[in-house]
Amino acid sequence: MRKRIGYLEGTDSKILSTFIARGYNTMTLGNGLDGHGKFLAHIDPKDTLCAVIGYLHKFLPLTDQKITPNDLLYACRLHNIPVFIMVPKEVMFEGKQVLSEVSDFVNFVEPESALEAILFFLENK
Repeated sequence: MRKRIGYLEGTDSKILSTFIARGYNTMTLGNGLDGHGKFLAHIDPKDTLCAVIGYLHKFLPLTDQKITPNDLLYACRLHNIPVFIMVPKEVMFEGKQVLSEVSDFVNFVEPESALEAILFFLENK
């Protein structure tokens, strides 16, 4: 069975197509607001995810929501699913600060090198 990479809305189709070509399936995930795929906080081992990828803003709840990025990513932490958060190089420092409560668990990558970083991680896991 092919392993799956979960992705949040906005992930580059070139990245997703390359995953498919390299033998991975993809699965749409949502942050609970965008209506895009399975709610990230509800993933489980049956989803057979080996990684999750998305842009920084997808991992931040609205200010009036009672959930935190840590809540949103709890299932990933619980099931040891690596998370790759794409942040432009020029705001990488600030992006890491915004998600400081989960920075011990997630991997911050530049969008241009996300594909290579994830494939390298998965091949050396």
